[in-house]
Amino acid sequence: MDQIFLVNALVTDETGRMLAVRKKNSKFFQMVGGKREQDEELLTTLRREFLEEINIDILLHDVSFLGQHTSVAVNEKNTKVHANVFHVKLKAYKTLRIASEIEEMVWITKDDYQKYQLAHLLEEFSLPIWLEMDF
Repeated sequence: MDQIFLVNALVTDETGRMLAVRKKNSKFFQMVGGKREQDEELLTTLRREFLEEINIDILLHDVSFLGQHTSVAVNEKNTKVHANVFHVKLKAYKTLRIASEIEEMVWITKDDYQKYQLAHLLEEFSLPIWLEMDF
């Protein structure tokens, strides 16, 4: 089985909504983030991926480490993902826009999250944490 090492983030705003993105040619919504380059620092990977995918510089926002999780990749066959997951609480998002390989982004609420098809990593690890957060 192939292995991918990721750095991702559960992204929230001040009202408690969760941001999820869907890559081109995928039906799954997932966290912002991506593959870690060899020997790249975790926050360097996260910052690069945020700038590439949604035009947000994480250095301007609140960032905290949530933990690690391993799951099955949804977009790559026979592949396990090993992720370091952070929480990025956006202070503002006027520069927010999708780019790169992202097809769509959505702000998910606790009332409507069940209508989205979520990637395993988001569903198994970050969703339960987000559902317990108070805003």
